[in-house]
Amino acid sequence: MDGVPRVPRLMLVTDARRARMPLLDLATEATAGGVDAIYLRDANGSIDDLALIAQTLRARIGEEVALLVNRGPRAALATGCGLHLRERDMPPAEARAVLGPRMLIGRSVHTPQGAGGALGADYLLAGHVYLSPSKLGVPPLGLSGLAHIIAVAPCPVIAIGGITPDRVSEIIQSGAHGVAVIGAIVEANDPRAAARALRVAVDRSLQQHKEKMTMGADTRAESETSVVEIVVNGKPVSILAGSTVHDFLAGKRMTAAMAIVERNGEILPRGEYGATPLRAGDRLEIVHAVGGG
Repeated sequence: MDGVPRVPRLMLVTDARRARMPLLDLATEATAGGVDAIYLRDANGSIDDLALIAQTLRARIGEEVALLVNRGPRAALATGCGLHLRERDMPPAEARAVLGPRMLIGRSVHTPQGAGGALGADYLLAGHVYLSPSKLGVPPLGLSGLAHIIAVAPCPVIAIGGITPDRVSEIIQSGAHGVAVIGAIVEANDPRAAARALRVAVDRSLQQHKEKMTMGADTRAESETSVVEIVVNGKPVSILAGSTVHDFLAGKRMTAAMAIVERNGEILPRGEYGATPLRAGDRLEIVHAVGGG
């Protein structure tokens, strides 16, 4: 792969047991419908066999679609494919040290703890979000569980598990970079049409999310043009409307980790400094340690 790896928006994860057509045909139809990555999760045989499968697929689907394999860095090097790591596999940073910066590396995660330990990955595959035939008997993450993973992830998150076109919007609005599917495509009578429906839903949802974020930024910019007054350690102070406790501390060159802030008579947890907006009339008492004290 040349340049910086591109994180996919719509990934197909293969499952030969559930597929209604041979892999080569399935991949051709899915990519024609808009899939931009295929993770060969269940490819069996030797690494040489896997390399032949990858070579045959690449000749059919072209260079723009990412192919990923598991089974470690040696398989990725032998096939010229990206590497997908299961949560129980080696840390992504170790794989990165072997494969270099240009190889696409992903990792499956199921918890925020797993996401937090994924430095070195280009993307995380988080799931399962909804009830899924692949994970019978295992409770799904739900949108809240997905959001917790996204909040601590060191790289873009792709959601997987029970995803259909009508669920894509809420997935993207939760902050996911894209989606991955198994059954929605491999079990479809028309994989190309199924992939197209998902691709349209992803692209539309990403555009809507972008517009929403832009509107939010514009609103914040407008609010920051006005000034409000608060009281800090007994003295009146003027600040920009919309500033948070973290913003105020940073503006005064105070380190949040060394500051104790009491807001309106209550000690504010440090983890909430960045999420707590200051409003007109707020009273702060701030103690800031200096010189390591």
